[in-house]
Amino acid sequence: MKKLFAFFKLVRWPNLLITALMMSLVCHSIMGVESSIGFTLLIISMVFVVAGGYVINDIFDSEIDAFNKPDKVIVGKIFTERQCKVFYWTLTIIGLACSLAASLIICGRRFIPVFSFMPLLACLFYSYSSRYKREPVIGNLIVSLSVALAVFLPWISQVLSMLGDEQMIMENQEWMRVTLRIVLIYTVFAFMMTLIREIVKDMEDVKGDGRFHCRTIPVVWGMNTAQIIVIALSFVTCFMIWNAAGYFNGLGFKITYYMLYYASGLFVLMVIVNNLMSLITKSGRTEKQFRMQSMWLKLSMLIGVLSMFFIK
Repeated sequence: MKKLFAFFKLVRWPNLLITALMMSLVCHSIMGVESSIGFTLLIISMVFVVAGGYVINDIFDSEIDAFNKPDKVIVGKIFTERQCKVFYWTLTIIGLACSLAASLIICGRRFIPVFSFMPLLACLFYSYSSRYKREPVIGNLIVSLSVALAVFLPWISQVLSMLGDEQMIMENQEWMRVTLRIVLIYTVFAFMMTLIREIVKDMEDVKGDGRFHCRTIPVVWGMNTAQIIVIALSFVTCFMIWNAAGYFNGLGFKITYYMLYYASGLFVLMVIVNNLMSLITKSGRTEKQFRMQSMWLKLSMLIGVLSMFFIK
Protein backbone atom coordinates (compact mmCIF):
# COMPACT_ATOMS: atom_id res chain seq x y z
CA MET A 1 0.00 0.00 0.00
CA LYS A 2 2.88 2.34 0.80
CA LYS A 3 4.32 1.82 -2.69
CA LEU A 4 0.93 2.42 -4.29
CA PHE A 5 0.61 5.78 -2.52
CA ALA A 6 4.20 6.58 -3.48
CA PHE A 7 3.46 5.83 -7.15
CA PHE A 8 0.47 8.18 -7.21
CA LYS A 9 2.63 10.82 -5.53
CA LEU A 10 5.36 10.23 -8.12
CA VAL A 11 2.98 10.93 -11.02
CA ARG A 12 1.45 13.99 -9.24
CA TRP A 13 -2.11 12.62 -9.28
CA PRO A 14 -3.77 15.96 -8.33
CA ASN A 15 -2.15 17.62 -11.36
CA LEU A 16 -3.30 14.74 -13.58
CA LEU A 17 -6.86 15.15 -12.33
CA ILE A 18 -6.74 18.87 -13.12
CA THR A 19 -5.41 18.09 -16.62
CA ALA A 20 -8.21 15.58 -17.26
CA LEU A 21 -10.83 17.97 -15.85
CA MET A 22 -9.50 20.85 -17.94
CA MET A 23 -9.65 18.87 -21.20
CA SER A 24 -13.08 17.44 -20.34
CA LEU A 25 -14.51 20.92 -19.68
CA VAL A 26 -13.04 22.25 -22.93
CA CYS A 27 -14.73 19.39 -24.80
CA HIS A 28 -18.11 19.47 -23.09
CA SER A 29 -18.64 23.00 -21.78
CA ILE A 30 -16.87 25.16 -24.37
CA MET A 31 -17.08 23.03 -27.51
CA GLY A 32 -20.33 21.24 -26.69
CA VAL A 33 -18.94 17.92 -27.92
CA GLU A 34 -20.78 14.86 -26.65
CA SER A 35 -18.86 12.12 -24.86
CA SER A 36 -17.13 9.80 -27.31
CA ILE A 37 -14.48 7.10 -27.26
CA GLY A 38 -12.17 9.28 -29.37
CA PHE A 39 -12.08 12.29 -27.04
CA THR A 40 -11.97 10.05 -23.94
CA LEU A 41 -8.88 8.33 -25.35
CA LEU A 42 -7.39 11.73 -26.19
CA ILE A 43 -7.74 12.83 -22.56
CA ILE A 44 -6.33 9.51 -21.30
CA SER A 45 -3.35 9.82 -23.64
CA MET A 46 -2.54 13.29 -22.32
CA VAL A 47 -2.81 12.10 -18.71
CA PHE A 48 -0.44 9.16 -19.31
CA VAL A 49 2.16 11.18 -21.26
CA VAL A 50 2.13 13.92 -18.61
CA ALA A 51 2.45 11.28 -15.86
CA GLY A 52 5.48 9.86 -17.68
CA GLY A 53 6.90 13.38 -17.87
CA TYR A 54 6.67 13.73 -14.08
CA VAL A 55 8.44 10.40 -13.58
CA ILE A 56 11.35 11.17 -15.92
CA ASN A 57 11.69 14.60 -14.30
CA ASP A 58 12.07 13.02 -10.86
CA ILE A 59 14.61 10.51 -12.21
CA PHE A 60 16.89 13.27 -13.51
CA ASP A 61 16.26 15.43 -10.42
CA SER A 62 16.80 12.74 -7.78
CA GLU A 63 19.98 14.33 -6.39
CA ILE A 64 18.52 17.85 -6.35
CA ASP A 65 15.31 16.63 -4.71
CA ALA A 66 17.35 14.78 -2.08
CA PHE A 67 18.88 18.14 -1.15
CA ASN A 68 15.77 20.35 -1.48
CA LYS A 69 13.12 17.94 -0.17
CA PRO A 70 14.83 14.98 1.54
CA ASP A 71 11.57 13.81 3.18
CA LYS A 72 9.70 13.68 -0.13
CA VAL A 73 12.19 11.73 -2.26
CA ILE A 74 10.73 8.70 -4.05
CA VAL A 75 13.31 7.82 -6.74
CA GLY A 76 16.10 5.82 -5.12
CA LYS A 77 14.31 5.65 -1.78
CA ILE A 78 10.94 3.92 -2.30
CA PHE A 79 11.46 2.88 -5.93
CA THR A 80 14.80 2.17 -7.59
CA GLU A 81 15.83 4.24 -10.59
CA ARG A 82 15.38 1.20 -12.79
CA GLN A 83 11.80 0.71 -11.58
CA CYS A 84 11.04 4.36 -12.25
CA LYS A 85 12.39 4.06 -15.78
CA VAL A 86 10.01 1.12 -16.32
CA PHE A 87 7.17 3.34 -15.05
CA TYR A 88 8.24 6.12 -17.43
CA TRP A 89 8.37 3.96 -20.55
CA THR A 90 5.14 2.12 -19.68
CA LEU A 91 3.19 5.32 -19.07
CA THR A 92 4.58 7.04 -22.17
CA ILE A 93 3.98 4.08 -24.51
CA ILE A 94 0.39 3.64 -23.23
CA GLY A 95 -0.14 7.38 -23.71
CA LEU A 96 1.16 7.30 -27.28
CA ALA A 97 -0.92 4.21 -28.10
CA CYS A 98 -4.08 5.92 -26.78
CA SER A 99 -3.18 9.03 -28.76
CA LEU A 100 -2.85 7.01 -31.97
CA ALA A 101 -6.19 5.31 -31.36
CA ALA A 102 -7.87 8.64 -30.52
CA SER A 103 -6.45 10.32 -33.63
CA LEU A 104 -7.67 7.51 -35.89
CA ILE A 105 -11.16 7.58 -34.35
CA ILE A 106 -11.51 11.38 -34.46
CA CYS A 107 -9.78 12.21 -37.74
CA GLY A 108 -9.67 8.96 -39.71
CA ARG A 109 -7.10 9.08 -42.49
CA ARG A 110 -6.10 12.61 -41.46
CA PHE A 111 -4.87 11.39 -38.06
CA ILE A 112 -1.21 12.39 -38.35
CA PRO A 113 -1.52 16.13 -37.36
CA VAL A 114 -3.41 15.27 -34.16
CA PHE A 115 -1.26 12.26 -33.29
CA SER A 116 1.98 14.20 -33.83
CA PHE A 117 1.25 16.45 -30.84
CA MET A 118 1.72 13.63 -28.34
CA PRO A 119 5.15 12.28 -29.47
CA LEU A 120 6.29 15.92 -29.64
CA LEU A 121 5.07 16.48 -26.10
CA ALA A 122 6.81 13.32 -24.86
CA CYS A 123 10.07 14.46 -26.49
CA LEU A 124 9.70 17.91 -24.93
CA PHE A 125 9.24 16.39 -21.47
CA TYR A 126 12.35 14.25 -21.88
CA SER A 127 14.40 17.16 -23.24
CA TYR A 128 13.17 19.40 -20.43
CA SER A 129 14.11 16.90 -17.71
CA SER A 130 17.47 15.90 -19.17
CA ARG A 131 18.70 19.33 -20.24
CA TYR A 132 16.45 22.36 -20.51
CA LYS A 133 15.25 22.39 -16.91
CA ARG A 134 18.78 23.49 -16.03
CA GLU A 135 18.66 26.40 -18.50
CA PRO A 136 17.07 29.79 -17.81
CA VAL A 137 13.67 30.58 -19.37
CA ILE A 138 13.47 27.74 -21.92
CA GLY A 139 12.64 25.11 -19.29
CA ASN A 140 9.87 27.28 -17.88
CA LEU A 141 8.47 27.87 -21.37
CA ILE A 142 8.39 24.13 -22.19
CA VAL A 143 6.30 23.31 -19.10
CA SER A 144 3.98 26.26 -19.75
CA LEU A 145 3.47 25.28 -23.39
CA SER A 146 2.67 21.68 -22.41
CA VAL A 147 -0.11 22.84 -20.06
CA ALA A 148 -1.45 25.25 -22.69
CA LEU A 149 -1.49 22.40 -25.23
CA ALA A 150 -3.85 20.41 -22.98
CA VAL A 151 -6.38 23.24 -23.35
CA PHE A 152 -5.96 23.76 -27.09
CA LEU A 153 -5.66 20.12 -28.25
CA PRO A 154 -9.38 19.17 -28.01
CA TRP A 155 -10.39 22.18 -30.14
CA ILE A 156 -7.79 21.64 -32.87
CA SER A 157 -8.64 17.91 -32.93
CA GLN A 158 -12.32 18.67 -33.52
CA VAL A 159 -11.56 21.20 -36.26
CA LEU A 160 -9.14 18.83 -38.03
CA SER A 161 -11.84 16.14 -37.96
CA MET A 162 -14.04 18.45 -40.08
CA LEU A 163 -11.48 18.93 -42.85
CA GLY A 164 -12.67 17.51 -46.15
CA ASP A 165 -16.33 18.19 -45.37
CA GLU A 166 -16.98 21.68 -46.76
CA GLN A 167 -20.64 21.66 -45.78
CA MET A 168 -19.83 20.90 -42.15
CA ILE A 169 -17.22 23.65 -42.09
CA MET A 170 -19.70 26.16 -43.55
CA GLU A 171 -22.38 25.17 -41.02
CA ASN A 172 -19.98 25.48 -38.09
CA GLN A 173 -18.17 28.73 -38.96
CA GLU A 174 -19.81 30.68 -36.15
CA TRP A 175 -19.15 27.85 -33.70
CA MET A 176 -15.48 27.78 -34.74
CA ARG A 177 -15.13 31.55 -34.36
CA VAL A 178 -16.70 31.79 -30.88
CA THR A 179 -15.14 28.64 -29.42
CA LEU A 180 -11.69 29.53 -30.78
CA ARG A 181 -11.78 32.86 -28.97
CA ILE A 182 -12.85 31.23 -25.69
CA VAL A 183 -10.34 28.37 -25.98
CA LEU A 184 -7.53 30.83 -26.74
CA ILE A 185 -8.44 32.83 -23.62
CA TYR A 186 -8.05 29.74 -21.45
CA THR A 187 -4.95 28.59 -23.35
CA VAL A 188 -3.19 31.90 -22.65
CA PHE A 189 -4.47 31.85 -19.06
CA ALA A 190 -3.02 28.35 -18.52
CA PHE A 191 0.28 29.35 -20.14
CA MET A 192 0.77 32.51 -18.08
CA MET A 193 -0.28 30.98 -14.75
CA THR A 194 2.03 28.00 -15.28
CA LEU A 195 4.93 30.23 -16.33
CA ILE A 196 4.61 32.37 -13.19
CA ARG A 197 4.30 29.28 -10.98
CA GLU A 198 7.38 27.67 -12.53
CA ILE A 199 9.49 30.75 -11.75
CA VAL A 200 8.12 30.84 -8.19
CA LYS A 201 9.04 27.14 -7.80
CA ASP A 202 12.56 27.96 -9.07
CA MET A 203 12.82 30.61 -6.34
CA GLU A 204 11.67 28.06 -3.78
CA ASP A 205 14.38 25.59 -4.90
CA VAL A 206 17.13 28.14 -5.51
CA LYS A 207 19.56 26.69 -2.95
CA GLY A 208 19.52 23.17 -4.30
CA ASP A 209 19.46 24.33 -7.94
CA GLY A 210 22.50 26.55 -7.33
CA ARG A 211 24.37 23.75 -5.58
CA PHE A 212 23.85 21.40 -8.56
CA HIS A 213 24.63 24.07 -11.22
CA CYS A 214 21.10 24.49 -12.57
CA ARG A 215 20.95 27.77 -14.47
CA THR A 216 17.41 28.80 -13.51
CA ILE A 217 16.31 32.45 -13.53
CA PRO A 218 16.93 33.12 -9.80
CA VAL A 219 20.31 31.35 -9.93
CA VAL A 220 21.58 33.12 -13.08
CA TRP A 221 19.96 36.56 -12.72
CA GLY A 222 19.37 36.72 -8.98
CA MET A 223 16.31 36.69 -6.72
CA ASN A 224 15.54 40.39 -7.24
CA THR A 225 15.29 39.95 -11.00
CA ALA A 226 13.24 36.76 -10.63
CA GLN A 227 10.76 38.52 -8.35
CA ILE A 228 10.51 41.52 -10.70
CA ILE A 229 9.75 39.12 -13.58
CA VAL A 230 7.07 37.39 -11.48
CA ILE A 231 5.51 40.76 -10.59
CA ALA A 232 5.53 41.92 -14.23
CA LEU A 233 4.03 38.66 -15.52
CA SER A 234 1.42 38.73 -12.74
CA PHE A 235 0.36 42.27 -13.67
CA VAL A 236 -0.02 41.21 -17.31
CA THR A 237 -1.97 38.11 -16.25
CA CYS A 238 -4.28 40.14 -13.99
CA PHE A 239 -4.99 42.53 -16.86
CA MET A 240 -5.79 39.61 -19.18
CA ILE A 241 -7.96 37.86 -16.58
CA TRP A 242 -10.04 40.97 -15.97
CA ASN A 243 -10.42 41.63 -19.70
CA ALA A 244 -11.45 38.02 -20.29
CA ALA A 245 -13.92 38.27 -17.39
CA GLY A 246 -15.46 41.34 -19.02
CA TYR A 247 -15.79 39.42 -22.31
CA PHE A 248 -17.60 36.54 -20.56
CA ASN A 249 -19.82 39.02 -18.74
CA GLY A 250 -20.80 40.46 -22.12
CA LEU A 251 -21.74 36.98 -23.32
CA GLY A 252 -23.96 36.51 -20.27
CA PHE A 253 -21.73 34.01 -18.42
CA LYS A 254 -22.10 35.71 -15.04
CA ILE A 255 -20.67 32.94 -12.83
CA THR A 256 -17.62 32.57 -15.08
CA TYR A 257 -17.18 36.34 -14.87
CA TYR A 258 -17.24 36.36 -11.06
CA MET A 259 -14.94 33.34 -10.76
CA LEU A 260 -12.31 34.84 -13.04
CA TYR A 261 -12.58 38.47 -11.96
CA TYR A 262 -12.66 38.07 -8.20
CA ALA A 263 -11.30 34.64 -7.33
CA SER A 264 -8.49 34.18 -9.86
CA GLY A 265 -7.53 37.84 -9.83
CA LEU A 266 -7.36 37.90 -6.04
CA PHE A 267 -4.78 35.12 -5.79
CA VAL A 268 -2.62 36.60 -8.54
CA LEU A 269 -2.75 39.95 -6.73
CA MET A 270 -1.57 38.21 -3.55
CA VAL A 271 1.50 37.00 -5.44
CA ILE A 272 2.18 40.56 -6.63
CA VAL A 273 1.79 42.04 -3.14
CA ASN A 274 3.98 39.39 -1.49
CA ASN A 275 6.82 39.82 -3.98
CA LEU A 276 6.60 43.61 -3.84
CA MET A 277 6.80 43.54 -0.04
CA SER A 278 9.73 41.14 -0.22
CA LEU A 279 11.60 43.40 -2.64
CA ILE A 280 11.00 46.47 -0.49
CA THR A 281 11.80 44.92 2.91
CA LYS A 282 14.41 42.41 1.64
CA SER A 283 12.69 39.72 3.73
CA GLY A 284 10.15 36.94 3.28
CA ARG A 285 12.28 35.00 0.82
CA THR A 286 11.74 31.67 2.52
CA GLU A 287 10.83 28.32 1.00
CA LYS A 288 7.58 28.42 2.97
CA GLN A 289 6.65 31.81 1.51
CA PHE A 290 7.31 30.74 -2.08
CA ARG A 291 5.50 27.44 -1.49
CA MET A 292 2.48 29.43 -0.35
CA GLN A 293 2.63 31.57 -3.51
CA SER A 294 2.80 28.39 -5.60
CA MET A 295 -0.34 27.10 -3.84
CA TRP A 296 -2.17 30.39 -4.50
CA LEU A 297 -1.30 30.17 -8.18
CA LYS A 298 -2.45 26.55 -8.38
CA LEU A 299 -5.71 27.47 -6.65
CA SER A 300 -6.19 30.39 -9.02
CA MET A 301 -5.64 28.08 -11.97
CA LEU A 302 -8.09 25.52 -10.56
CA ILE A 303 -10.74 28.24 -10.17
CA GLY A 304 -10.09 29.28 -13.77
CA VAL A 305 -10.51 25.70 -14.96
CA LEU A 306 -13.75 25.25 -12.98
CA SER A 307 -15.13 28.48 -14.44
CA MET A 308 -15.38 26.66 -17.81
CA PHE A 309 -18.21 24.56 -16.34
CA PHE A 310 -20.55 27.57 -16.44
CA ILE A 311 -19.98 28.29 -20.13
CA LYS A 312 -22.93 26.82 -22.00
